Amino acid sequence: GISQVNLLVSEPCVMINPADNKVLQKIDKDKPFAIDFASMKADSIEIRGEKVQLKDLQVTINNKKYFGGVRVNKNKGSLTVINLVPVEEYLRGVVPEEMSISFDIEALKAHAVAARSFTLKNTNRHKSDGYDLCDTTHCQTYEGVATAAEITDKAVSATRGEVLYFNGAVALTNFHTDSGGMTESSVEIWGTDTPYLVAIPELNKQTQPWTVKLTKTEFSERMGAEFGNLYSITLSNMVIGQSATDRTVSGRVKFALIAGSKKTVKMTGADMRKKFSLPSTLFNVKIEGGEIIFEGFGRGHGVGLSQYGAEAYAKSGWKYDKILKHYYKGTELKKLY
Repeated sequence: GISQVNLLVSEPCVMINPADNKVLQKIDKDKPFAIDFASMKADSIEIRGEKVQLKDLQVTINNKKYFGGVRVNKNKGSLTVINLVPVEEYLRGVVPEEMSISFDIEALKAHAVAARSFTLKNTNRHKSDGYDLCDTTHCQTYEGVATAAEITDKAVSATRGEVLYFNGAVALTNFHTDSGGMTESSVEIWGTDTPYLVAIPELNKQTQPWTVKLTKTEFSERMGAEFGNLYSITLSNMVIGQSATDRTVSGRVKFALIAGSKKTVKMTGADMRKKFSLPSTLFNVKIEGGEIIFEGFGRGHGVGLSQYGAEAYAKSGWKYDKILKHYYKGTELKKLY
């Protein structure tokens, strides 16, 4: 969505046309240059090392440094700028963004394997946009060189090429910040029954407590004009690890009945989380006077590895492979390369 990009490379590079691999020009190291939509003649160009591999190259894109090289695609009226980065270098920019560098090395190693598996499983997730993965939480948060740290580099290096498999295929290794005391099954969150993404009890319960308060007016406004004024919210009491008609086996909200002056809505926990900006779906809700009070535990969707849970297990002496087998039941750890 931009008309021009400013670039800088750490080693001598060549600009090629990926359609035929022809060299268009040579690029000096540490010498700023720009690519703009108006003067770009090819549909795509790539900047790669002239004598070094992508893993040994760094590129600065609009003053932000990344591992690897760069590809620029010409679209209708604008450019799409894509970081060409090998998986291991990509993980050096992912793991310290997704998990605290203060965590135990075994937790970081577990996360490195989960992030690597997620990466390889989701290659082509943005194929229609012309690249594999985005750099946001939709895929994995990636900040390039800036956030790389010695401890997470060590975790990535120590697990190089290690991936989780299930029935001969790379496993889908979703992860989240904190489960609150028990993880959730993928079928409850996304409707997809994945055998190794099931509800798993944690070492610690009622972790990451949180409270969100709204006035009745604010609540009703978020429900929309057709809802009217809030009358009541019907939801059973939360017990972590205990299911109910309106709760999953982990205790998360499946749905709540929300009565307004104009209509009653059966709203899913996921929709409530989104509409009311709640950290998780593991919560109770009550109306006190003119306030609606949500009180819950955990952070994130709750599926797969819990980052804070992995840290607790690492602190208790578990190694990364045991942590992974705990969160992804029935998967096998393999060294792919």
